[in-house]
Amino acid sequence: MNRSIHFCLIFFFVAGINVLFAQDIDLSSYSVGQVPNPAQDGVGYVADPTNILDEASVQELNRLISAIESKTSAEIAIVMLPSIGEEVPKNFAVKLFETWEIGKAKTDNGLLILTVMDQRRTEFEVGYGLEPILTDALCYRIGSQEIVPYFKRGEYGAGLISALIRIQSILDNPEVVDEIYDSGLDHSASLYEKYPIPFYILFGYGFICLMLALWYYGVMFDIQRSKDDYFDKYKRLEKMKVGCLLFMFPLPFLFYNMLVKKRLKKYRYAPRFSRINGMPLFLKDELADNDFLERSQVLEETLESVNYDVWVTEDESDILVLEYEGAISKYDDCTKCGYKTFGRTKSVVAIAATYAQGGERHVFYECRNCNYKETKIEAIAQLMAASSSSSGSSSFGGGSSGGSSSFGGGSSGGGGAGVSW
Repeated sequence: MNRSIHFCLIFFFVAGINVLFAQDIDLSSYSVGQVPNPAQDGVGYVADPTNILDEASVQELNRLISAIESKTSAEIAIVMLPSIGEEVPKNFAVKLFETWEIGKAKTDNGLLILTVMDQRRTEFEVGYGLEPILTDALCYRIGSQEIVPYFKRGEYGAGLISALIRIQSILDNPEVVDEIYDSGLDHSASLYEKYPIPFYILFGYGFICLMLALWYYGVMFDIQRSKDDYFDKYKRLEKMKVGCLLFMFPLPFLFYNMLVKKRLKKYRYAPRFSRINGMPLFLKDELADNDFLERSQVLEETLESVNYDVWVTEDESDILVLEYEGAISKYDDCTKCGYKTFGRTKSVVAIAATYAQGGERHVFYECRNCNYKETKIEAIAQLMAASSSSSGSSSFGGGSSGGSSSFGGGSSGGGGAGVSW
């Protein structure tokens, strides 16, 4: 009798633990339909159902995203989930992006930053309209440089804030703003069918294309015919990049853009000769050129803020060092040592913003070369209660998508990148 009672107690105890464990797994694992939409719920731009982030970080993220949307109309959503079960984070991000329809319907300028804690994975999912700006390579660089270092230390809020500040600095470029900005005017298809685009508008567009093409091609050929050395030609032609004009006027600039890239490569790697003895110069590779650079210059190359080409004669009697712009970098010229190694290291919210008053953030900068440090104090805007008329509300532009999402009706371009930490 006693054995039977003991057996029953053990059986129910084990069964109870299994049930509780299973329920815990179910509660911590989210499907796309279970993720709370912050825009629809009117709570901001961050979906963090299990409170992985602290309140101050969520407030700062909401403030940054609201500022970005107000200036550029780009819509950004941040999602922090403990688990998505066996799903692949990239596939989950695409489905969540399409379900919420992040971004404006006309410009598809949405961005989703999804973090899955148990897989230690963060995915950047980018809409079609932002893909030319937030490229796959750039998203990966932002993730590896801003997200990964903080996340490895468990500073999830700081990592996301750092990534958003980096994204904000990119989107604040006036040319970028012009490219992704949505005018907000509502032109239905029926209006276009009823009032076709007048012929003179097409004629005007064609005339502008012709004038721009004549001017840009003229300057390019003038550079080609000039007697400047290859380095000066490179610098002059580099300033002639068309940027967003390529998307506004693709017909004249597609070929122009390819031609510029080809000539820049030619100018950079064309044979060079010593001005001292006339001997041919040879270009050193990335590893060998470090022997001819100063320690500070090697550091600049490591930080990708500057790229140096080193040309040397065979007997090393003459050395030519040419400086080129590095990849997109968060570093600026240091006011003390002059090298491009001065950059932001971290930011700390000293006083969190509330609905009653604004807050304060301390941003720390340091030169990686001479260790010169600066601290800047930035004001954090006072929190505003969500409302349909507020530009900082979680309605993300109020675009109509025809569905249940409160985002603007954007589509995912499938672009972006993921990082593991």
